Amino acid sequence: MANARQKQLLLDLFESLPSIVFILLWRQTSDLELAGWTGCGLAAFVLAGFVLVKARMHPVLLGINLHILLVTPVLVGFYRFGDRALAEFLTDYSYSAVLLTVTVTGGVLTLFSRGGFVGVPGLPRHQRHRLSLLMLAVSLAGAVWACWAPDNSIFPVVATLTLLIGGRRFLIAGLSEKSANGVMLAPVLAGASDTTNGYT
Repeated sequence: MANARQKQLLLDLFESLPSIVFILLWRQTSDLELAGWTGCGLAAFVLAGFVLVKARMHPVLLGINLHILLVTPVLVGFYRFGDRALAEFLTDYSYSAVLLTVTVTGGVLTLFSRGGFVGVPGLPRHQRHRLSLLMLAVSLAGAVWACWAPDNSIFPVVATLTLLIGGRRFLIAGLSEKSANGVMLAPVLAGASDTTNGYT
């Protein structure tokens, strides 16, 4: 069990690498395009790595990495080949929009994956949907909050992502406690920490 947790921690750290490098480069160089392309490349590498080894991705970090993967090509494309005014408008909201990407990703996972947005396959359908919808509500509320004040979006973005990641960990810990008390969730939670299966 301890080895599984350590392995999952390493996978989460690896999955967080694109956002960590993006933020560090952006803060150190003030070159948003350089930071964006670097993060985009790392996000592609991380996503490809998870697909190749058939590891289960953290549902929140998956949304973050998809945002990092897409936002720079879209913005650069608008700046160079499209409407510069629209590109500048989108740039103002590019940081807060990460929560929109996380919300859309969570919605797709809720509808089409075995684990839902909560990322725990094998749960009863009603419980999986209830927990996933709770996370979606938090994510959407954070997105509205961040987009309402794009000039000061860093706090709502960080607060919402922290709540989603920490809240998901809390929910899974609660399910583990029920399993320890005799509820038949052990196989389900074993699947939640098993890194040999994908979402589908």
